[in-house]
Amino acid sequence: MISQKKLSQKIKKLRNEFSFSQEEFAQKIGLSRVAVSQLEIGRRGLSTLELVKISEVFGVSVDFLLLDNENKENSYSARTESKKFTINKDKLKNTILYILEKCGGKPNVGETVLYKLLYFIDFDSYELYGKPVTGINYVKLQFGPVPRAKEYNPIIKLMINSGKLKIITQNYHGMIQKRYIALKESDKSLLSEQEKNIINEIILKYSDMSAKSIENFVHGDAPWKQCANQKIINYNFVFDRIPPYSHRNYNDEFMQISASDIIKNLGTISKEEVNYYESL
Repeated sequence: MISQKKLSQKIKKLRNEFSFSQEEFAQKIGLSRVAVSQLEIGRRGLSTLELVKISEVFGVSVDFLLLDNENKENSYSARTESKKFTINKDKLKNTILYILEKCGGKPNVGETVLYKLLYFIDFDSYELYGKPVTGINYVKLQFGPVPRAKEYNPIIKLMINSGKLKIITQNYHGMIQKRYIALKESDKSLLSEQEKNIINEIILKYSDMSAKSIENFVHGDAPWKQCANQKIINYNFVFDRIPPYSHRNYNDEFMQISASDIIKNLGTISKEEVNYYESL
């Protein structure tokens, strides 16, 4: 979570990137130039409404403003670039096998549902811990996010050729369903407890959904909504999430830190003051 000082610095940097003078920026957000000046040197806080106005001016979310991403991408231009990760092939293989062990026997869990489970596992992990479980990229298609074919398909082929996986097709409620059958157990030692907890949570939340239900649900998630069709979905857009997709309330965190900063600035309260307030 960001401190008031860092938030002030971030807003000033964004204002400069947009080439707004303090006067122009003040007019856009309904404050005086003096108030903007005080804000940028960390001597003035912001209300929730003011944060919303600033986010609208810069075309970013309130969550992005309140995210402490020091030593990471913290400018407007960098935020719009996709975060690059190296795919961990062993983790992808074992995440798939682990999912299949836990819920692969459910009649609704075909390839479509599996794709969405993998998406939520990686994007939830990135939102919470700054790193996806598998590191694979996802592409926005009409029916929701799917793993990028040129990264995903060779790994699936290796799993089939090595006798770890079999894929079958069957009729399911009048539709052709592609199902994955695990032929080997996952190597759970390759997944951390944190990663297994995320996978288990996603399975618990979404594995009973039909293909249509989970497609409709994922269409409401910010990373999918903000991505152009047939493009790689930007991991950074998890910070634009709102409930029920988000895992953190950045507004509440900001208000708590702001209150803490104010208390620090007040200094020590004398015994006389304490007695006065207790007697009210």
